[in-house]
Amino acid sequence: MKKQFLAGATALALASTLAACGGSEPSADDPVTINYWGWVPGMQELVDEWNDEHPEIQVNYSPQSAGDDATFNKITTAARAGDGPDLVQADVKWVTSLIQYAKDVTDEAGEYEANYTEGAWGNVTIDGVTYGLPQDSGPMVMYYNAEKFDEYGLEVPTTWDEFAEQAEKVTTENPGTYLAGFSADDSENLQSYVQQAGGQWWSIGEDSWTVDMLSPESVKVAEFWQDLIENEYVSDTLRWDPTFYNELNNGTILSVVGAAWQAPLIADNAGDTSGDWAVAPAPQWEEGAQVSANNGGSQLLVLEDAEHPEEALEFANWLNTNVDGLLDLGLFPATSGAEIATPDHIDEFFGGDDVYGLLAEASDNIETQWLFPPTYSDLSLEMSDGIAKITSGSSDGLPELLEQLQQSSLDSFEQAGINAVPAE
Repeated sequence: MKKQFLAGATALALASTLAACGGSEPSADDPVTINYWGWVPGMQELVDEWNDEHPEIQVNYSPQSAGDDATFNKITTAARAGDGPDLVQADVKWVTSLIQYAKDVTDEAGEYEANYTEGAWGNVTIDGVTYGLPQDSGPMVMYYNAEKFDEYGLEVPTTWDEFAEQAEKVTTENPGTYLAGFSADDSENLQSYVQQAGGQWWSIGEDSWTVDMLSPESVKVAEFWQDLIENEYVSDTLRWDPTFYNELNNGTILSVVGAAWQAPLIADNAGDTSGDWAVAPAPQWEEGAQVSANNGGSQLLVLEDAEHPEEALEFANWLNTNVDGLLDLGLFPATSGAEIATPDHIDEFFGGDDVYGLLAEASDNIETQWLFPPTYSDLSLEMSDGIAKITSGSSDGLPELLEQLQQSSLDSFEQAGINAVPAE
């Protein structure tokens, strides 16, 4: 299926003719050097630990800016010139755009597959080909202000229908107070809700991509949130505006249905409410279900010109299964079956709840893979702009936005020279 991405390389300006070559057996006297690009603050300490313990495989870490467009462009520019690293941290949204630069390491990576959750493994394995190893993931749960829930007589919702009932109750009885938010600058939440409902907007077939943004699951999710938006039962405060944390601190917003990476951010930025919060499974679309979804995360991809893919994967697996080390850096490991202890400051903020234990359960309950297309960048902007207009009341609703995005998605594939068809 890699040919499907290469077919659009000219339009995307992402062509690659890189080749790999072999190397000799590494030793302390003649060590292999692995070049690794990533953006997690503090990563150098873990790399130093590896280098001290493995003199035969030395890793040269190059920190990049935090997973933004500049980093993506730097990676692709270097790869086209044949100057890319052996290993690169790739946001989950980038994987399908970068695999034309990545090496097929299906055979070499196979021995590590059991170390990772099924959902995380799906993010590095596209159409049966594996290109690296998962680093961290973003299983979703519900973080909520238990103190305020008690004050307002709210129940923790187990279904999205109950969520809507509680959202109506708190805002109706306490104007200006919201159960949760729905914001334009966090549009990937919408995709996670669709994933949890069993939908899949983009998938790869034998000869083309399939675009399915108008599935029953997608429409159900869009109509659900549109009703809350129209009735002003959810806050439209931007997720990445400082006001968001102010509203968590002062009790204007009472919960966040969000990924693992939200836990330390909420704890670090809503300190006035420390000890008041708790955590619960995300509300379910079907009563009695236990389905989660992914929101965010990253992978370590082995690039095409890596001379020592086996050694690169050996380091990547050591790093990505270093649970305590990754937790110290604020990452939620994508490992399977590991005991993941909640860091002390997060444990304290959430009133002693086993936050990371629940997140580990949620990670195991991600049932479907969510692929981002290689044309995602422009589509993401269009989605955010559309949601901004909807929450401001100046545009049609979410169902209509999905119709617009369905066509825009098909158009973007055509412009990139990649085969794509609408779902039947």
